[in-house]
Amino acid sequence: MDLNQLDMAEYAAAGAVLEVRHPATDEILMGDDKKPMTITLLGADSPAFKRAVQDIQAANQKRKNVSPAEQERNTVNALARATVGWSDNWTWDGQPFPYSPENCRRLYSERPWTRTQVDEFIADRANFFVKA
Repeated sequence: MDLNQLDMAEYAAAGAVLEVRHPATDEILMGDDKKPMTITLLGADSPAFKRAVQDIQAANQKRKNVSPAEQERNTVNALARATVGWSDNWTWDGQPFPYSPENCRRLYSERPWTRTQVDEFIADRANFFVKA
């Protein structure tokens, strides 16, 4: 096999769509429009995600101790930077919940089960691999 066909950075930068699942039943979450609630993500090998991780690592090197709360914020921020958008059928407290970097950080902070799904999806290179 020609290794040029396995440029995972290129595939990761193209993004992939995660269908969000219920944290207890594993059923795909559906919006009021009866369509799956999705999040579009960059992969772990994408330049943007690698840059986000490097930025966090550089900031942490300047500090001796990073608290668990700060580690969590760092994870949320890195995953938010890997999030390109989501479907327009999200609601929160009965109101539309459109994608924005701020809403993304809120989602990953206040609903940590979404953060877990996103983190696992990003780490699985197969989610981003496009077969010729």
